[in-house]
Amino acid sequence: MQKQPKVAVIGGGIAGLTAALNLVQRGAQIALLERESILGGNALTVCCKALEGKCQLCGGCLLADRLAAIKEARDIAVFTNTTVTRVKRVGGGFVLDLAVAWAPDTTLAVDAVILATGFDHVDAHTKGPYGYGILPNVTTGEEVEKRLRQNGRSAYESLGLRKVAFIQCVGSRDEHVGRGYCSQVCCRYAVRLARLFKSWYPEAEVTIFKMDIQTSGRDFDPTWQAAHKEGIRFVAGLPAVIRRSTEAPGRAAFIYDDILAGKLAQEDFDLIILSVGMQPRRDADRVADLFGLNRDPYGFFATNDDETSTLIPGVFVAGSCQAPRSIAESIAHAQKAAEACYVYLQERGS
Repeated sequence: MQKQPKVAVIGGGIAGLTAALNLVQRGAQIALLERESILGGNALTVCCKALEGKCQLCGGCLLADRLAAIKEARDIAVFTNTTVTRVKRVGGGFVLDLAVAWAPDTTLAVDAVILATGFDHVDAHTKGPYGYGILPNVTTGEEVEKRLRQNGRSAYESLGLRKVAFIQCVGSRDEHVGRGYCSQVCCRYAVRLARLFKSWYPEAEVTIFKMDIQTSGRDFDPTWQAAHKEGIRFVAGLPAVIRRSTEAPGRAAFIYDDILAGKLAQEDFDLIILSVGMQPRRDADRVADLFGLNRDPYGFFATNDDETSTLIPGVFVAGSCQAPRSIAESIAHAQKAAEACYVYLQERGS
């Protein structure tokens, strides 16, 4: 390439960090823009799920090395508390107007852009019959991850857990709210968390209520097989309502449609974990408008067949802003996006 190209990577989560590091190793100069005060994105909340030192390949440990590498990189300028307010196409490149907390009215000229803006968790409050936010026994997978990351094994010891339930597909595969897709990651994190709970609290009965289980990914099959051997119970049951138990004070009563038995059933639990899915970020429409991008029927950024390039030359997407992905999958997709961006820069002679 004739000159050092400049690329804006928008989003400082695992995909944005990966894309930035990949491109800087290829000789590009990177501006890494993050709207929050720190880098890391959703991966910051993921806890390690290793069992007695044996890795479950959840990806929770993959963030730290990338954060450290970003600090050491010479050609990566990090802008936190920063959002893009305007985009102009100038001479084949882009001029971005930025709102930066410490430097208002900043302008950035770049040759290409990688969007790695991530996702939002589905708000469990929208599933009213589940009692989230009302019943203290009802929580979400996201909150469990945060609590375990902060406090480890002691996070739930005081509850004296005897019965724990995971409810799958909360907010995913629901055409009524425009989320007819599978979020991919919920089954995997639920089964790994279930094994962790069973390991730490062996006397507890751990049950996963499901429509079916998404077992994709070569790293997941051993976890799936081990869960059965360890006594984790799987029930084909669609949730109807969760309420306070009248028979076991302090517990939550889960009423569900037992599919195989063909009848309604009820069980009481000390802790019910809602496996919430993934959805486009709340500002995805604004970002799409800024760059002139289309979105798919579910609101994720639309791409060409390669799943990284968009209809706007020089604009690429990485990670779960394009589709639901795990940490490992987001890393792989970000590397693919960086490669596509680099090829584009070479072809332009940047």
